[in-house]
Amino acid sequence: MAFRRFYRRTFLNRRGHHAGAYALADFTVEPGYTPDDDAKRVSARLTIADCGRVVTLDLDADTPAEARNSLHKARLLRDILDRSIDALERAVEDAGLSGGRKG
Repeated sequence: MAFRRFYRRTFLNRRGHHAGAYALADFTVEPGYTPDDDAKRVSARLTIADCGRVVTLDLDADTPAEARNSLHKARLLRDILDRSIDALERAVEDAGLSGGRKG
């Protein structure tokens, strides 16, 4: 099965709360750089923006070693984000800011 381009852009803030925060993921499979017709490469960018600050992560892969490293980076970031959410939820609760609502 051929990989279909993954493209997702979403605003990070809730409606009515500053409009400059977004996440953009754009992953494609493209022809490789070599003359070999079967060569493929993964072009992958993850961009996160908040109030004019923008970070773009390069998750490209041209070789199996680069693919392993890109997957390692993505999985590590997922783990950091999961743990950060847990810590933020505890901090909001401890500060009495939760208001009993999630999401």
